[in-house]
Amino acid sequence: MSSAHRSEEARTGPESDADTRSAAGAFGASVPETDQTRPGLAALRDGSVAVALLSLFGGAEAWSESSGLALPAVVSTLAGFLVGAASTALAHEWGHFLGARMGGGHAPLGPIGRPLPLFDYDFLRNDGRAFLWMSVGGNVAHWSAFAIYLVALSTHSPGQTALVAGAFGFAVFSSAIEFPVIQRAREGMDARTALGTIPRDFVRRYLPWALGSALVAFLVL
Repeated sequence: MSSAHRSEEARTGPESDADTRSAAGAFGASVPETDQTRPGLAALRDGSVAVALLSLFGGAEAWSESSGLALPAVVSTLAGFLVGAASTALAHEWGHFLGARMGGGHAPLGPIGRPLPLFDYDFLRNDGRAFLWMSVGGNVAHWSAFAIYLVALSTHSPGQTALVAGAFGFAVFSSAIEFPVIQRAREGMDARTALGTIPRDFVRRYLPWALGSALVAFLVL
C-alpha cells in the first residue's frame, strides 16, 4: 500500500537495515518535522519521470504505426502495459500523499534522492481521519488516472489500448489490497492494525488478478 504499506511490511517481515530505518521513520518518533524536499521539486521530479515514460511509449507507438511491422507492434503493446501500470502507480503514490495532507496528517516528503516511498507517514501522531484520507486518496488517484487514459487515448491502437489496460490492471491490484484496509479503518480499527491485515504474500495473491484484469481490459477495449 504505497509508503504506508511498505513500512508495515518492513516492520513485520525479514528486513534489511534500510528497511528497518524506513519502518522506524514511519512508526516512530523519527519522522521528520518538515518536508525534506520542496513539494514543487518533488512534483517536478516525478512529473519528469511520467513524461519520460510516456515519451518512450510514444516513440514505440510511432515506430509501430509508421512501420506496420509485427515486432514494433509487439514492443509498443508491451511498452503500453508497462507504462500504463508505472504511471498509474506514480499517480497512486501522489494520491496517498495529497490525501494525507488534506486529512490533516503529518506526512513529510522524503529526500529528493529517495523517490519511493514518497513520504513518511507518522502513525504515532496522525489520527484515523488522516489515515482514511491518505488511503482513499491513493485509490481516487489511480482510478482517475485510468479514467483519463480511457478518455484521452484511442483504443483502436493495440499500444494505446495496452496502456489503458495496464493502468486498469494496476488499479485492480492496488484496490484489491487497500479496500479491505479502508473498510476496517472505517469500522474503527487503528491504522497499524488495519495495515497488518494485509497478507504477507499479497504480491503472489493479487498479481494474477491484476494481470488477468489487464488482459481482459485489453481484449474488451
